Parts: sequence; C-alpha cells; structure tokens
Amino acid sequence: MKKKASSFVRKPNAILYYSVGFFAKVYYRLVYKHKVENSILRDIKPPYLVVAGHSSWLDYIITTAGMFPVRMNYVGAYNFFRSKVLKTTFNLMGVIPKYQFTNDIGAVKKMKGAIDSGRVVAIFPNGCLSNDGRPGGFAVFGIAKLIKFLNVPVIVIKTDGGYLTRPRWTKHARRGRLETKVFQLLTVDEINSLSEHEVYDAVIAGTSFDDYKWQRERMVEFKGSDLAEGIEYVLYKCPRCQGEFTIRSEGDRMFCTACGNSVRMNRYLLFEPEGEDSIFFDGIDRWFDYQKECIEREIEHPGFEMNARTKLKFAEPGKFGYQHLGSGILKITINEITYTGSVNGEDKKLVYPMKSIPMVPYAAGEYIEIARGSDINRFEFDDLTQQIKWVMAIRQIRDKYYERASLHHCNRHI
Repeated sequence: MKKKASSFVRKPNAILYYSVGFFAKVYYRLVYKHKVENSILRDIKPPYLVVAGHSSWLDYIITTAGMFPVRMNYVGAYNFFRSKVLKTTFNLMGVIPKYQFTNDIGAVKKMKGAIDSGRVVAIFPNGCLSNDGRPGGFAVFGIAKLIKFLNVPVIVIKTDGGYLTRPRWTKHARRGRLETKVFQLLTVDEINSLSEHEVYDAVIAGTSFDDYKWQRERMVEFKGSDLAEGIEYVLYKCPRCQGEFTIRSEGDRMFCTACGNSVRMNRYLLFEPEGEDSIFFDGIDRWFDYQKECIEREIEHPGFEMNARTKLKFAEPGKFGYQHLGSGILKITINEITYTGSVNGEDKKLVYPMKSIPMVPYAAGEYIEIARGSDINRFEFDDLTQQIKWVMAIRQIRDKYYERASLHHCNRHI
C-alpha cells in the first residue's frame, strides 16, 4: 500500500550514508581519538528510537560514527532546510524536518512512518546546542509522549568530550579525545509500565553530559589553534569590573576591554590568569554559572527589561534563506518580548508573550529566533555579544515565572 505523503520519509541514501559514515568513523578515530563502545547493537534490531545529548556542531557525525553501520533517520531543525545545499543533502540522508519547540504533528507522523517501516529514528531531545559543556535548551515533556506513542526500544548515544572538541562559539575544532557509549535506555515493557514522568526523567538522565566535569577528572590535552576565539559569544560579563559585553578574544586569550582583566585558555581548555590581579573562573561552565546568578538577581527586579538594536528577518514559505523585513528595537521584560520598528517599510510593533516562548533557537555570534507556530522571525543584533544574555534571560524567566504554564504547554508537544 502506498504511504500517505504526510507520513512518508525516505530511507537514507545507502551510498552517501555508508560513505560518510565509514569515513567519519575512521577519520574521527585517527584525528580525534574517538573511542566507541556500541556492543549493544549486536543484540538489538530495528525499529527503535535513538536519543542523544546535543553538545557539539559535530554531533551528527559523531553519532553516525558511533552507530555505524546502522542507518538512521535523523530529526533536524527546520531552519537547516532553509539552505538549498543542506536541504538537498538532508533529503538524501532522510532527515526529518521539525519546527523547534512547537507542536509539529507533521514531524511526528514522519517519525512514526519511519518506525513503522522498520527503521531507526534519531533525535536530540534538548534541541539546542550546549553553551557551557552541559545540556543546552531543554527537553520538552513531549519526548516522553513521543516514546510512548512510538512504543519501540530507546537507545542512548552518550558522548563525552564533544563540546570541548567543537563548541558552538568557535569555528575551530580541537584534537583531544572523544568517548562515545551506546546503551539501551528503555525496553518496550519498561515504556508500557512506566509513567510519562518516569520516562521523561529517564531520558533526561540518559542524555545528560558534563564535559568540564569529565575533563577535570581526566585532564585530556587538546591541540588546536585560536582556542579562545569567539568565546565572547557565550561569556558576556567580566567578574572584575562587572562590565557587560566588554569581553573579547584573540587567539587563546580572553580579555575585558573595560578593565583589562585577562586570562588564557590552556591545553586542557581551562583558564589561567594572565596577571596577578586577574579575577576569573577556571572553566566556561563556572563562568556561565556566575552569569546565571547575575541574571537571576536582575529578573527579580520588578522593572527588569533589556533592549537591543536589531535587524528583523523572516522565513518566507517557499523560499530559501531568510528575507530582510526591517530594523528596530527588541525589548524583553518578564511578561513579553516586543519588536518596535520597520516591517516591510511600515512602522509596526510585534509582541511575543513570554509564556508562549519556552526557548529561543540561536546561533552564537549570528542570530536568535522566535517562533510563532510555523512562522519564524530571526533577529540579528547590532551587537552580537548581547545575544547570549537574551538567551539566558529567556530561559531563566521561563523557569522562574512560567514553569507550570510552560510544562502544561509543552505537555501537549511531541
């Protein structure tokens, strides 16, 4: 019987998939010292669902190498399909497009179609890349509903060292060590006997990672160039002068343009002081925690707000890329995000209620995105170092003021 168009997803092209997978397996083993433990694959046959943490830009390749020769239908963010080249490649590889942090029934139907065809579907539940070596974004509760709905075994791909190898804020990969372990998280019997909350907790625990904890225990040496370059896109605050958006990087140095506070990133990808009066944290994770504490105090103030000058772009259906709509001011409060400025030559105000924004996808040093259903607005700040504070603030406002509403909202999402 012919499959309905809404549920059909092609099987990954064998020649392309096996060629890429074999090359990645060999190359990553030699260059990045990628060690894989996947003996479980001998004992389990498709169909099943694969879940993995999302630590690095290299995750698709790392997981493909870790599961080789198993072919998987990945679930990928819809914005990748806005690129003509990526859309062609992803279609050949059978990638299932999904709108992030929305109720995308079409993507669920395609996942179900692939599973019903006896295949393997792979998804990154957290949706967003890591900012600090720990899970970024958040996994919506709907992942538990998806697992119950698909009703097939769940396999985890857990990788340590992925963030340290290629974090989201740099264009340079480092050579050190990657350790991947593949294991079964849930059997069908367990899925049927556990509650949705128990399934959700199992996924969160199974896909968790902490690259800096792993590194402090192992102290693996990493080789690479410009180790700190781009770090101002995740670290925005100086702990010495409290200056914001004054952090800059050059080579393996990170420094504050306001007070001169400076550190170097060493071969273990940890910070060392450049001067006796340097005030710093030894890793991105602890610096990130310091920023969280500062934002937490800010959002508790009744008059909290932030403003940023920005360009506005829109993902127009049927077109590749993002179309420029105008420029204006983006403002955030604990209640809403508003854009005030030009939209196709007219002065307008766009309002995004905070209670309906569980998370904002973003690319470090490039843009943030706010979605309303399938409509995606992209904002490119004039000062790109401001974006990480917005991403962090939105997450923390959601956690502090809209946790129950967000969970109820997300409970309907698969």
